[in-house]
Amino acid sequence: MSMFINRIEELETLEKVYKSKKAELVLVYGRRRIGKSRLLIESIKNKNAIYFLADSSDNILNIFSNQVKDEFVKFSDWEDFFNFILKSKYEIFIIDEFQYLYLINKAWPSILQRWWEKIKETNKKIILCGSIISTIYKITHGYNSALYGRKTAEIDVLPLKFKNLQKFFPDYNTEELIKAYCILGGVPRYLEEFDSKETIEKNLELKLFEKTSFLYNEPLNLLTEEFRDFSSYLSILQAISEGKTKFNEISEYSHISSNKLPKYLTILERVDIIKKEVPVTENKLKSKITRYYIKDNFYNFWLNFVMKNRAQIEQGLKKDLLDSLKQEINSYYGKVFEQVCKEIVFDKIKNLSKIGRFWHKDIEIDLIALNEKDKEIYLIECKWKSEVNPNEILFKLKEKTKYIDWNNKNRKEKIIIFAKSFSEKTQEALLIDLNEIKKYLD
Repeated sequence: MSMFINRIEELETLEKVYKSKKAELVLVYGRRRIGKSRLLIESIKNKNAIYFLADSSDNILNIFSNQVKDEFVKFSDWEDFFNFILKSKYEIFIIDEFQYLYLINKAWPSILQRWWEKIKETNKKIILCGSIISTIYKITHGYNSALYGRKTAEIDVLPLKFKNLQKFFPDYNTEELIKAYCILGGVPRYLEEFDSKETIEKNLELKLFEKTSFLYNEPLNLLTEEFRDFSSYLSILQAISEGKTKFNEISEYSHISSNKLPKYLTILERVDIIKKEVPVTENKLKSKITRYYIKDNFYNFWLNFVMKNRAQIEQGLKKDLLDSLKQEINSYYGKVFEQVCKEIVFDKIKNLSKIGRFWHKDIEIDLIALNEKDKEIYLIECKWKSEVNPNEILFKLKEKTKYIDWNNKNRKEKIIIFAKSFSEKTQEALLIDLNEIKKYLD
């Protein structure tokens, strides 16, 4: 059984649903391997519930019949199935991977919609759980979707935060935990692949740069399942991983025309693989200064180091490859380290309204955090280095502040610097090193 960590909020939401006196139709969704099924199984322990697991089999109704363990039932059609829900002794019905039911029968959401008019007069709870986000969006979102206006609750199961990793890797120090997060992100199934009794480098060799390993083809498999035309999506992701973060750059690199590209980008955002950013001080809806980034750490690492080097990995040259990539991988840690810093700042400093990157022409600041209420602005630099001199960074940051157009006359400026360690102290900035990050984890 996989580890079950930090799903308190989701469990509390489901518990409220289960205790409700009325009928509930709840949507639970999130990317594959995120732990949705485990969450639902945990939530119905000691409950009057039944769990159905769907797949793309043509005989899915027979499979569902066999999943009712304590009584004999035979579902000859979907009318039988929903009549069972309406009249059975069970109160909670979980249908996991329900998007497959739509893929094999496009009328399935409409059948559910029709039966829900009867079921909603009872106190039954139907939990629909799905992973193929693009399909789920068609079924459940938008005015014309069958479930529009009928869902009573919705749970988006997100990746775990950096601070949860210590439970997966009890033998790792803070630096190793950060590296593991930069590689795997917060997806429980991926975190379970690494062994904290082995070094990060050994885990990379065995679990990512080994062609027979689970993680080696995982992103490619997921893209194939999520998208029919997965090659176009992969081209976009490759462009962004190569540093092509502007719309025109992505279009040119991927050979996808500018009139078709927005659709692909929107879908990649929807499935939580990429994110669209504007400078944090700008209005996201109005700003035209947009950049795109890979949001998912595992996809990001895989695109940068596995996908690009598949020929060598297929030839079994993983050890030599890892040696040649050491400096490049360390540089990658430095870029993704910003995510760790962002999480810590948002957790430690109260009343923040926004946090994100800032750029103006060729001027960049790693992160800026804003407290709109108190007119506080935090300028944050993230250095994946040891013995950093904070005074040098302070001087450069102060030069950049004149380019920040935000409450210019009455703002309070504060500075935070992250690094592995510092060569000296300063009273002008909050310094957070690996020792301070360890305290955050504890």
